[in-house]
Amino acid sequence: MDNLYKKELTEEEFKKFRDYIYKKSGINYTINKKIILQNRIRRRLRDLGLNSYLEYFNLIKNKPIDSPEMIKFFDEVTTNETSFFRHERQFVALKSMIIPELLEIKRNKDLNVWSAAASMGKEAYTISMVLKETVGLHNYKMKILGTDLNNKVLNMAKLGEYDIKDGKDIPREYEKYVIRDKENGILKIKEDLKKMIEFKRFNLKESYSFFPKMDVIFCRNVFIYFEKKTQKEMVDKFYDRLIPGGFFILGHSETLNGVSDKFIYRKFNGENLMIYQKPLK
Repeated sequence: MDNLYKKELTEEEFKKFRDYIYKKSGINYTINKKIILQNRIRRRLRDLGLNSYLEYFNLIKNKPIDSPEMIKFFDEVTTNETSFFRHERQFVALKSMIIPELLEIKRNKDLNVWSAAASMGKEAYTISMVLKETVGLHNYKMKILGTDLNNKVLNMAKLGEYDIKDGKDIPREYEKYVIRDKENGILKIKEDLKKMIEFKRFNLKESYSFFPKMDVIFCRNVFIYFEKKTQKEMVDKFYDRLIPGGFFILGHSETLNGVSDKFIYRKFNGENLMIYQKPLK
């Protein structure tokens, strides 16, 4: 067993896992991420007491994606970098441009927002703070859907408790939505925010048709893990889930150029913040 952890994933084994992950989830592991993938798979081998990468591949290759081992496998191979108010200017735009425009065009008092790669929930909780601050006094029914393929981080998101250091980027005006337990070093999300959010395990390669229509979709720092073909398929499905006039928000290093021309690109105070809008008609 000890020798296994010194043994590298061969190119052939890497291709097997890479193709399998792509087929099941659409996530694309390029060759420069071989060591990252190798180290993540090793953790499953250690936990299961297996002696080779191929042995593990044969174990999982025919399992359904919602089986216990497949859940653990994708918990390991998915990436989960996240923080509160990451790319803060996008949330300023959410408060000052996006929400006011939506309130102008909406005929009902429902606001539905989807955090498509919710990870540990920090993005979804950030959204909930902004919604609460902006429309909380206007009797709107606010719902946030947070999805991710990684079950481990979703359980953390549902708990709503973080290292107190993780709250360093929360602006002062939003402090009232968290509890800082300095004695135990824990940052806790208040219950009224937690009740706004449903966290759900979901594979973005699947159909989105059973989700309600959304006013805003955050899909940030996700496309970088997918090939253009998969990006196009995902964008078409996101477009279908948005209401006319709804907003679609990408990460700062992402773009819809060459992926889709269905959306209108929106600047905020002259800034390029990767904010797109579905046409009203």
